[in-house]
Amino acid sequence: VHSQLSRQLNWNTLTPPNFPIGASSRELGMNTNRAEYLTHDGVMTSEVSDILFDAPKGIFVDATYGYGSHFTYFSNIHNQLNFIGFDRDEEAVINSEATHEVIHSNFSEINSYFELNNINSISGVFYDFGVSSHQLDSLYRGFSFQNKSNLDMRMDRSQKLSAQDIINNYEINDLINIFFSFGEEQHAKKIADLIIKNRPIYTTDELVHVIKLAIPRQNPKYTKSSIRRIFQAIRIEVNNELNEIVTSLDNIKTFIKKGGIMIFLTYHSIEDKIIKKFIDNEVKGCLCDPKFAICTCKNIAEFKLGEFKKRKPSSSEIKLNPRSKSAVLRYMVKV
Repeated sequence: VHSQLSRQLNWNTLTPPNFPIGASSRELGMNTNRAEYLTHDGVMTSEVSDILFDAPKGIFVDATYGYGSHFTYFSNIHNQLNFIGFDRDEEAVINSEATHEVIHSNFSEINSYFELNNINSISGVFYDFGVSSHQLDSLYRGFSFQNKSNLDMRMDRSQKLSAQDIINNYEINDLINIFFSFGEEQHAKKIADLIIKNRPIYTTDELVHVIKLAIPRQNPKYTKSSIRRIFQAIRIEVNNELNEIVTSLDNIKTFIKKGGIMIFLTYHSIEDKIIKKFIDNEVKGCLCDPKFAICTCKNIAEFKLGEFKKRKPSSSEIKLNPRSKSAVLRYMVKV
């Protein structure tokens, strides 16, 4: 079994997967017990909202609807924008507000939705990357090491590949590469080796136990960090998250109208490096070797940086929502 890590993050050759376009929230049916679904406010909601005041009139995409907190906040304030949400998690779509237009779709497929619905341009897009609080808090989805659950971690539960498949079927070198590349875990080899020796592993608590056995005795805080990194790495592999990001960015940028905005919230260094590279490529203009004094490529930048390079949550927000601590906000504007 070969991991999705083998797919290189190539900005020029990646194409969206050939998935069918998902149904809307109305076609899927609404959940009347939404109160149990909503538990957390969105991260840096007011900071993102401030950026939206400069967006031109038109369609604005919430590419990662989640539990709808950002969507609700934005749509109540920015009357010049017509919001459409997308989410690959069917639970998020079914539990969305009745007044929200939410499509069941990976964000790498948003361009296909535009093409099918004759949408030629949009005012902007907002990405809130990572896993939603509802997914983390779910007692049966297997995203969190703090909840005893079957190993699953699929954001789209219609897909076949799950965390159990990875843990029990991947070869040791694939596991090592995933843990090191997606989790930046220094004990990746030891953990992968002990996982192989303890197969089958079906639940989150079984996996946590193996990770603890694999790493040297140390401060419990560092042990917990290693466990968190391994779970992050598996989740990224299950959902092909990094390739999804690259594909979506390249596909949707061409639909942004003049003055339109692309906004990004990342939660770990790997995501942030992808976004930083993407922004740098789009705003720098000349592609010539810096050694040459004269530009011959004649490339013109289609975007410019926003009013700030990056921003972190306030100390008060982090106190209220500790999960926001690692968030980084970046954005750019179509020129």
